[in-house]
Amino acid sequence: MIFKRNVGTLDAVLRIGIGAVLIYVGFVSDDMIGDNVAATLLGIFGLIVFTSGVARRCPLYNLIGFSSCNID
Repeated sequence: MIFKRNVGTLDAVLRIGIGAVLIYVGFVSDDMIGDNVAATLLGIFGLIVFTSGVARRCPLYNLIGFSSCNID
């Protein structure tokens, strides 16, 4: 299954920034979240968000038929 690009520039920049922060909080910083399971889940979610921003493809957007990208 090939996904078309459906994440616009602003959306991608926000996803990369938010994903990087979540990765840092989840995997790097030990003091911010005391629970290791919650921190790991947060880090995994950050990886997903970061990857969708870098790839500029979001499976959820594809599922609902939404695109924030003005190039088809």
